[in-house]
Amino acid sequence: MRYIKLLIAALLISSGSLYSQVRISGFVRDSLSREVLVGAHVVEDGTSRAAIANAKGYFSITPMGRGTITISYVGYTAKKFKVNFTNDTLIEVLLCPGNQIDEVVISHTRRPPFNVATLSQLELQSVPSLGAKPDVMKAIQLLPGIQTQSEGSSLVLVRGGNPGENLYLLDNVALIYVNHFGGFMSVFNPDMINSIDVYKGGFPAKYGGKLSAIMDISQREGNPTYTKGTLSLGLTDISASIEGPTPIANSTFIVTGRKTLTDPLMLLATSLIDNGKYKFYYGFHDINGKFTWRPNSKNSFSLNIYHGDDYLNVKNTYTSSQYQQFSNMKNVWGNWMVSAHWNRVHSPKLYSNQSLSYVRYRLGENNQFSISSLTDTISQGMEYRSSVQDMSFKSGWQYELLPNWTLHAGAQATLLLHSPNNMVSSAQTEMFGEPTITSTESALYLENQIRFLKVFEVQAGLRGVVFANKGFSHIGLEPRLNLDVRLNPNNKLNFSYMQASQYSHLLFTSGEVNSNEVWLPSGADIPNASTSQLAVGWKVNFANGMFDAETSFYHKTLSNLANYREGYTNLMGDGFWRNKVVTGGIGKAIGAEVLVRKNYGNWLGFIGYTWSRTTRQFSEINNGVEYLFEYDRPHSATISISRKLTKKRYLQPAGFTKQGCRLPQ
Repeated sequence: MRYIKLLIAALLISSGSLYSQVRISGFVRDSLSREVLVGAHVVEDGTSRAAIANAKGYFSITPMGRGTITISYVGYTAKKFKVNFTNDTLIEVLLCPGNQIDEVVISHTRRPPFNVATLSQLELQSVPSLGAKPDVMKAIQLLPGIQTQSEGSSLVLVRGGNPGENLYLLDNVALIYVNHFGGFMSVFNPDMINSIDVYKGGFPAKYGGKLSAIMDISQREGNPTYTKGTLSLGLTDISASIEGPTPIANSTFIVTGRKTLTDPLMLLATSLIDNGKYKFYYGFHDINGKFTWRPNSKNSFSLNIYHGDDYLNVKNTYTSSQYQQFSNMKNVWGNWMVSAHWNRVHSPKLYSNQSLSYVRYRLGENNQFSISSLTDTISQGMEYRSSVQDMSFKSGWQYELLPNWTLHAGAQATLLLHSPNNMVSSAQTEMFGEPTITSTESALYLENQIRFLKVFEVQAGLRGVVFANKGFSHIGLEPRLNLDVRLNPNNKLNFSYMQASQYSHLLFTSGEVNSNEVWLPSGADIPNASTSQLAVGWKVNFANGMFDAETSFYHKTLSNLANYREGYTNLMGDGFWRNKVVTGGIGKAIGAEVLVRKNYGNWLGFIGYTWSRTTRQFSEINNGVEYLFEYDRPHSATISISRKLTKKRYLQPAGFTKQGCRLPQ
């Protein structure tokens, strides 16, 4: 009994000492642009206390004593300060771009978690491109486990999944359609992107609704100091951006846009052939805008808007002495997105973010035909429509319970309106097809992130989902577990397990320029898809951090998949579109990934290799026999090498050093 009392007393004393420590929280930003530095490292020197800035640049750390805190980020000069605070404190840390030697040291210290690939704006901008700007999706395809549908395509396949199993978040808002030009370009303008985190597995509990990958894209906020712009011209498109402060105090804006150059050239070229009887053109455009207002150090509001469209137009005219024939086919598809966000630091221990969004994807095809003779004219038209509307509210909370224990919790409520297949012709007065399908998807999640014994870090969470659609409902529990074991300062092991469900199915035929992507909601006849995934990994760095290597092994199973029946490639023209869909599919994927990277020196780069095996099995396809998935990619290897030829030269406005730091006033 005596020993028990002593143990309880020791625990109370240690607990009291924990709570008596000062907590330091704040934001890490670029000193010139004031953009948040996602993933910046905050470390107490000489201890194991550390924190990483989240997607909003926010961090929170409890130092063990009155030592020194170091904040570092790739390409920036690290900043140090003494811990001399007596109360919990909220600070803003401004980092300046550093020289090559400092950049090397920082890049070595920043190692992303397992199953996650992180790309900064600087890394995205360095990817070669035929267009006016690099393509975001092509940049991440260089990483092991992430492959493409075909050479040059932006469609992303992650660990044996299909493109419809990836969740694309633009400032925490799900964008439904993410490709231009039949998948050869993505809709993301790199001028607008701050950073991107790609989760190949081991999803945190806050993410759900997809089976294969999460692309979490953080957008820039705009320059708060002065107005500036860019103009880029490529072989296929032109890109422009403008950003700067607004008349409202502590507010910024940024607007970017892209437009193809191919459509007017194609229209002109085809108009010169055969007296302009046949005209054809294809093009796309997209516009991004973001307004940000920070009324004080604890609150931030932002408003985002995105619009992007692809359009394909084919006209044909034939004239003879007896009659004249005319036909016109128009195909348009794309996204609208509007969202509002509120981020707040309630206390040094508590941080929250709320968002309200509306997203609409629509696919439309309009066909017109007419024939005129000397005495009569006959005309006919047919219009096909498919759309998805997503109205969502999200609330996320982060609470530092103890210095080594962080809680993440949140909720999501989504209203979905699906119109998979509607068609109307000029001979009909009403559109045939199924009425709009209304469904709801709600989720709650709780996750614990615990570090102990300087060796283990556990991320354990649970996500609960309730889906309802026309009398059909499903309640799902999705456990998530991620365990890191640090063997020594240079070696780390990882184990991850996750379950996830997807309540909408993407049907499309690859290899076509015009989109035929149709989303089907889950229901009584099309059950939700689900997956169970297991991964094991090992990381090591050597040669004083000049090189690091990573290898991962994964196994995933998928159930209740949906696909076209054999012989069908779209839903158009059939009021009984469900007859074209086969459900109950089973999928399996196994693979191994290896990545070796050189972190500093005159030559930089990495070598990656992936071996994988992916199969599918449907009772009504291939006579029910398991077959290799069409996106099976057994072997994939990538090599990326770069060489800095000259030192970087900076152009800066008056009042700033060449590193982007303000001069003393």
